[in-house]
Amino acid sequence: MSKVKNIKKSLGEYMNQLSESNLELVYEFMSNLAEKEREEATIELLEIPELLDDIELAKQDIDQEKLTDWRDVRTDV
Repeated sequence: MSKVKNIKKSLGEYMNQLSESNLELVYEFMSNLAEKEREEATIELLEIPELLDDIELAKQDIDQEKLTDWRDVRTDV
């Protein structure tokens, strides 16, 4: 079993032992950690040069139906 699976399993076992008030604390803590990771990921994406411009161009291509079938790009699958 992988290290991550072991940790998740252990966390589940610990949570089953907690009172409702402590479960609420754990929930808030985990929620805050998850939000922090999402924010960090967003910041990382926004640091990619011209990413937002490229996304806008892609949206325009979709609106104008300027699309390429993935099979034309990936012939090895």
